[in-house]
Amino acid sequence: MLVDADRPSSALFLILHGELLVTTPDDAYARGPGQVVGEWEKLDGSDDVRVTAKTDVRVVVVDRAAYEAAVSG
Repeated sequence: MLVDADRPSSALFLILHGELLVTTPDDAYARGPGQVVGEWEKLDGSDDVRVTAKTDVRVVVVDRAAYEAAVSG
């Protein structure tokens, strides 16, 4: 499980291979190669969000500090 309501997360996950399932109280949807998931999955206002692997996956993990450094130049 990459994102779980019971565990704080401050990383982004870029999917290289495989498929992740994002589950919220109102919806469930898949994300695949080239897509990103992470903490912003909670932006709908719900803390009850989970991101789990539907298949074997390979992801690149980008922590908050690295992301902020990249976008600030």
